[in-house]
Amino acid sequence: MHSYNGKLVELPKKGKALIITDIHGNLTDFKKFMHIWDEYEDIKDNHLILTGDFIHAMGLDNDKSVEILEYVKFLWENISNIHVLLGNHEWSTISNKSLFKAGINQTYNFDTLLKDKFGADNCEEKLQEYIEFFKKLPVAVRTANGIFISHAGPPTNIKSVDEIANITHDGYNSDNRPFFELMWNRSNDFDNKQLKDFLKVVDCKMMIVGHTPVDGIKLVHKKQLVVSSSYGKGKKAYVVLDLEKNIRRSKDLLNMVKYIK
Repeated sequence: MHSYNGKLVELPKKGKALIITDIHGNLTDFKKFMHIWDEYEDIKDNHLILTGDFIHAMGLDNDKSVEILEYVKFLWENISNIHVLLGNHEWSTISNKSLFKAGINQTYNFDTLLKDKFGADNCEEKLQEYIEFFKKLPVAVRTANGIFISHAGPPTNIKSVDEIANITHDGYNSDNRPFFELMWNRSNDFDNKQLKDFLKVVDCKMMIVGHTPVDGIKLVHKKQLVVSSSYGKGKKAYVVLDLEKNIRRSKDLLNMVKYIK
């Protein structure tokens, strides 16, 4: 149903893309964004992009990761203009790596949720189902008007777009350096030149990522827009990217940022 260049989604210069980052098990915020998507979904050229990390809340009490995951899985499997990207928290499930956030073992908590939801006899089978789903997900979106969208990054020392399309061919473990950097790199992991070099290789002008908690948005080196849609440091932002607009500078992209309460 989804047409990808390997692990890379290519979007034409038509319609709009609603970009949402890092829900982290917050069902209240997720429902708000789905309500916003209701305004766009009936137009066939519009797209919804979730940039990963929709699982793993900070505590078990309000962690609705399973409910969100079930819904996201259904959307991705049945609707071709909904694009779900892999994030480092989904990656940790694939690679069976314990992931800690603020001292909380997110991997243990997720296993606990699965046991509570599906029972001790069925939770392992459900976990394998989710792992297979995560392995099918793309890692990035590239738009015809020159925006690269991923969970994190950029990976350094990328020489071609094909390296992004084939980035999981060397596996999902941390030894696959370009893939690992695309899941984990924050602004202190690359410099201005490395960001510009990456954008030049993938033929893009700017990139949009989540991953790093910020107060709504943060502009890095005037070329990377970091967005916090739910889990962040204050305001909750999302982007309605006009795929038909010629984006010349960061101001053009900043004008497409919106907020929820």
